[in-house]
Amino acid sequence: VKSGTDFNNFSKITLRYDPGSNTPDVTIEEIKVDEMFDPDPEMSDQLQQYVSLVEGKMDEVLGEFTVELDGRFESIRTSETNLGNWVCDVILAATSADCVILNSGTLRSDKVHSPGPFTMRDLMSIVPITDPLVVLEVTGEQLLAALENAVCAYPKLEGRFPQIAGMSFAFYPDRAPGSRVERRLVKVGDEYVREDTTYHLATKVYLHQGSDGYVMLRDAKVRVDDENCPELGLAIQNHFNAIKMRLGKTKRPTKHRQSLVTLSRRHSLVKMLDGEELDGPTPLRKSVSSAGSDIRDTGHGVDPMSKHGSEGKAHFCRRASLDQLEAESCQLAPRIERRIVVLNDKILAEMLDRKSREVSDLIIPEESETTSPL
Repeated sequence: VKSGTDFNNFSKITLRYDPGSNTPDVTIEEIKVDEMFDPDPEMSDQLQQYVSLVEGKMDEVLGEFTVELDGRFESIRTSETNLGNWVCDVILAATSADCVILNSGTLRSDKVHSPGPFTMRDLMSIVPITDPLVVLEVTGEQLLAALENAVCAYPKLEGRFPQIAGMSFAFYPDRAPGSRVERRLVKVGDEYVREDTTYHLATKVYLHQGSDGYVMLRDAKVRVDDENCPELGLAIQNHFNAIKMRLGKTKRPTKHRQSLVTLSRRHSLVKMLDGEELDGPTPLRKSVSSAGSDIRDTGHGVDPMSKHGSEGKAHFCRRASLDQLEAESCQLAPRIERRIVVLNDKILAEMLDRKSREVSDLIIPEESETTSPL
């Protein structure tokens, strides 16, 4: 009987029946496949042609990263990482969902990937198995429950810990499981989550089935099924191909490619592309996520679209074009963006103060009535 992984182990099970007993005596012997076993010459010859073919494919360079990618279990199963952000941004762009939750157990390389050429071998070390995706319609309450499950075992290195895109949240590490997420600070795009609002969540079929504790997603309505969503590994390969097409590094005859940038919930960037002047209080800006880049405020400094940072508004309008965002995504330099925040008293106070200022920015002051001259 096969046991273990990668055919490195087998189990020999022996059943002995005693005529005077209805229960057999069972003994199990573990057999390690090592140098004690001589390779079968005929089988080795047949396999070699496929090994050579696969090895050649594995060395294919998909793209070139300019930063390290942190895929260590100690990082990716306890915190936001740039590798997790990048993979989730690719999913977000490929599915046009509002947000993404990916269980970190999906990403299996358990290493830091050095800057430079990124090969198919690297990709296979990160996502070695086929992972179909799905887009679900979830309520804010279901989304909050999913996040509670995601951090319920923290700081254990469990695969349920999330990597996310199109959203952000903060949690208390020392509170009881099920009450760790600070509901007042959960965002989808740049909007704070409302329990009765519906959102389009991209995730794995594995999580939709309730695995890793995500039972709250089982009954969620399917908006795009796995037959019409790209498989995770394929979505990543398509992303690299889209970059090559944009940079003119491919000879493919078609101009059609996977999106590199996602415009999140009900936000039109078009009005800002021409440097259009905005009168009155600035509107709430939805997030714009791109694989490898995100122009949202990361929590450091002033939001250039708020009235507290009006000097940066013109600069933002000049640079926040779709072309610029795609150019940034092609740089393959993902970073940590404070999508997942571990709370303490100081950080909580800062984030609540920021929320208060954001909400006040949305209040349109009434103009005082003046008497028109006759």
